Amino acid sequence: MKLLRWCAVLALLGALALAAALGLAPRPTDAEPLHLRGAMQQMQTDTEAVAAGIQRQDWPAVARHAGRLAHHAEPPPAEKLRILGWLFTDAPAFRNHDLQVKAAAGRLQAAAQEHDGAAAASSYDKMQQSCDGCHIGFRAKFLAHFYGP
Repeated sequence: MKLLRWCAVLALLGALALAAALGLAPRPTDAEPLHLRGAMQQMQTDTEAVAAGIQRQDWPAVARHAGRLAHHAEPPPAEKLRILGWLFTDAPAFRNHDLQVKAAAGRLQAAAQEHDGAAAASSYDKMQQSCDGCHIGFRAKFLAHFYGP
């Protein structure tokens, strides 16, 4: 299984190198932020709405925003290749955080649909831990690399 992951990472890096060599992977400028930034901003909005909804016990709102978090937007393929190329061997850890967020958000959505406040709070906590783990591990380095110091 690990060999398959490494092969996938190497294949993506090869595709990234080819795209860069052919000029197919445009680089955003300061005036053109990565698409990931917009997705992260929407996730922040949805996360705040979930927290407020749990506090108010507004289960339809919690379920709606948790569903958005479970199926959040991803960057377009060229941008994804650039990010994976930068991450290199850290790509599986980065992706694992994303998968954990999506899984916890899915459980949060189900808990909200059942009006189960304890399960919703627990799932929200697990989702937030995954978000925090990724931000602690990657955010500062990511911003420095893609947007400068």
